[in-house]
Amino acid sequence: MGAVVALAVAIGAPTVDRYLFFKNGQPDDQVHPVAAGQEITFEHVRWKVDYDTMAAPAGSRHNTPDKQWLRIAVTRTAVDKDGAQLTGKPDVLLKDRAGRAWQLEDLPPDRTPADHVVGESYVTTKVAVVPSAVAKEVELELRPSSYRSDTPVEDLMKPTEDDNRDVLRFRR
Repeated sequence: MGAVVALAVAIGAPTVDRYLFFKNGQPDDQVHPVAAGQEITFEHVRWKVDYDTMAAPAGSRHNTPDKQWLRIAVTRTAVDKDGAQLTGKPDVLLKDRAGRAWQLEDLPPDRTPADHVVGESYVTTKVAVVPSAVAKEVELELRPSSYRSDTPVEDLMKPTEDDNRDVLRFRR
């Protein structure tokens, strides 16, 4: 009996240790909820999201009663010089309450400039197709990019301490 317990500990201890290392090595996202219709200033940039429905484009295979097209306007405004340097595109997803996610596509033309002006708002319009049953509950999750346009070329591929775990969740 003692040999069985010793064997279980010998196999189980490294497994638990590896699990704890993996779990601690992958921290959870830090979610910042934003009330419906409100904006948030996060690391030198003010963000706002507006949701709207739209008709399916002519000829779309997703023009069925069980699908809903959404148009989502993402407004970005640099609040200071540092915010104007943070020019990377954010990662965005739509999620429902069950955790299912949908991709968004930019609605042309996306005219976001390479250099932002402090205090000037830039709007990127995105579209998505979701099931009609969840169209009024899906929320946009935006992960701001930490890319700075003033980063020297020789530093672009260097690893940074920024693990980009902050997510802004825009409520409906």
